[in-house]
Amino acid sequence: MSLDITDTIEPRSDQQNYEDYLTGPKTVTIARVTRGSAEQPVVIHLEEFPQRPYKPSKSMRRVLVSCWGPDAASYVGRRMELYGDPKVMYGGEEVGGIKIRALSHLEGPKKMPLTVRRGKRASHTVQPLPDAPTPVVGVSDAEIESAGVDGLRALWSQ
Repeated sequence: MSLDITDTIEPRSDQQNYEDYLTGPKTVTIARVTRGSAEQPVVIHLEEFPQRPYKPSKSMRRVLVSCWGPDAASYVGRRMELYGDPKVMYGGEEVGGIKIRALSHLEGPKKMPLTVRRGKRASHTVQPLPDAPTPVVGVSDAEIESAGVDGLRALWSQ
């Protein structure tokens, strides 16, 4: 009898994980910020991943406060680029973690020292994130079906 254990190796699906960023960075928009647990006190809910918030490490919370200030309510609607860094340490081992590469609402790059392990600090630079691209205006199926050839050309040119 076969026992498939694939589901047991998937990352926790209730939050963003380092493994989610192995294929590259993601630009996300903050929907809201709430208090979490003592272990993970800040929960950043993302528009792009409504069921999987980002729970930043203490170092990344320091980045946010340094760049955007302490009022998390003002973060709503702002954007950030997150990436996976395989060198993030936890318990003396490299386990990988999610870091902030860029933030909206910055005038220029912001460089700051962050603790990487006890007694050791390293410089971390956050880049300004360009404005979001203009969203594409949606066209309903009914509009497409009723447009005819000339109407479709007009929609295409928009």
